[in-house]
Amino acid sequence: MQGLTVEERKKYITDHPDWNQLQPAMLGLSHNKCWYSEAPIGNGDMEVDHFRPKNKSKQKIDYTDSNSKSIIHKTNGYWWLAYDWDNYRLAGALANKLRRDRLGDCDEVKGKGDYFPLDIAVGRVANDEENITCEEAILLDPINPVDVCLLTFDKGIPIPATNDNIEIERVKQSIFYYHLDLDQLNRDRKIVWDDCVEQLKDAKESIDNSITPADKKAMVKKCFREIRKLVDSERRPFTSTAKACLMVYSELNGFPWLKGLVRTL
Repeated sequence: MQGLTVEERKKYITDHPDWNQLQPAMLGLSHNKCWYSEAPIGNGDMEVDHFRPKNKSKQKIDYTDSNSKSIIHKTNGYWWLAYDWDNYRLAGALANKLRRDRLGDCDEVKGKGDYFPLDIAVGRVANDEENITCEEAILLDPINPVDVCLLTFDKGIPIPATNDNIEIERVKQSIFYYHLDLDQLNRDRKIVWDDCVEQLKDAKESIDNSITPADKKAMVKKCFREIRKLVDSERRPFTSTAKACLMVYSELNGFPWLKGLVRTL
């Protein structure tokens, strides 16, 4: 694409969506789940998202204001990363498309689209074909385990898992731009949370009613095996919600045996 005009480059990228060839491999990596939301991806309801947008890059001046205008960081986007597989994330349409929450009482439009907010106070916008390390990205990256640890869930509602004010702001903006608080997602995660609570209470009752120490040890082992299925990433969506539930209950009175399981997750 070097030497092409801006319009020629955009047309080339539009006419050559070669990244879609990686969809099967990317689905296998996430066990048919969206990399941003962990929601199951239905037939055809997916796309390879460019983490740094390929055609245009922008951010809201004030993402908390539904009427806020946007700042365009790069009118051409990160075109030189259009065919860089390191820039690809598999996204369900709920996270990637700009849309209103159709189930919730809200007219605000959310979704990643061409948005890629940057902390300009810390870094700067990369020039075309420049190394992107000069930028301070705000959005949490689902392939960065440090970023993933900053997000957790309370009864299915996404919340920060940190006390650092800067990181809290990153989490809040990621929830906004990825539309992680979509009512449909909240409801689905709440079902996972409630199922987890029910199994934990059943396990507690069985362990508490064990007569001998040997019976109790055997029951804990059995319960561990069943509870671990709740966070089996190969089988279930929203495993981060289930893990959050286990961590919360491991700190409650009556669940001392759960701490051992949480340490192995």
